[in-house]
Amino acid sequence: MERGRVLRRADGNWQRIDDLSLDRTEEACVEEIFGLLISDDVAEVLWSPVACATDIRDRARLSAIIDGPIDDILAAAEWFDHDGRTILSPAGTLQLVEAACRAHPNQVLDLVIEQESQSRHKCKFGDEHRFGRDNRSTTPEWEYDWYRRHDRPRHELLRQWCGHREVTHHERFLAAEAETHRLDILITDLLKALDTLGEHEQAARFAEEHERDRITPHTIRPIVERPLHPSEIPVREIKVRSRWWS
Repeated sequence: MERGRVLRRADGNWQRIDDLSLDRTEEACVEEIFGLLISDDVAEVLWSPVACATDIRDRARLSAIIDGPIDDILAAAEWFDHDGRTILSPAGTLQLVEAACRAHPNQVLDLVIEQESQSRHKCKFGDEHRFGRDNRSTTPEWEYDWYRRHDRPRHELLRQWCGHREVTHHERFLAAEAETHRLDILITDLLKALDTLGEHEQAARFAEEHERDRITPHTIRPIVERPLHPSEIPVREIKVRSRWWS
């Protein structure tokens, strides 16, 4: 009977702290910060029975890492004691990693800059990935799509946790326009140099390709075609040789 009550109480505690479902970007950032700043003997992220709960094993050392009392986080989030340790809810986990980022912004931002440098190289040249015994190559286009959907949101959230505001869409647009203009000037200079060296055909071909394949809002925007009226559908006449028996 007593064991049954203990089990029911434990299940109730886990249900009580299951207060927030983190998205993939938040989960990736939580793992990143724990791997960078918080060792397993201090605290560990749990994935079962509640995803992104935190098992706090050394309150004193964790308070030193976040440069503040852990009791402030416990006062604002759900938690319970379990076998002499503190189990913190997912919402509390987010508060914990944000506090760790604010306490150690340089370490976190250095990691972000290093990862962005790696992403920049992959987005230019592609990469090699190991799948079992095989190596598979990825294209720069594939790497950029991965960066845009996964890495960039993660980096921006980490910057935000360090106290940097998120880059706005307008700022990103202005930066993209300025970078495109800079590259246009650079390509023009390179084509002139190529032409000066006597590579007239190559210079003309690259210039034509650069102008023809420009990515603009009109080319990147999906176009939804309206249904055509039968009178608008072009008719193709196909001549068929008549058979003598008909």
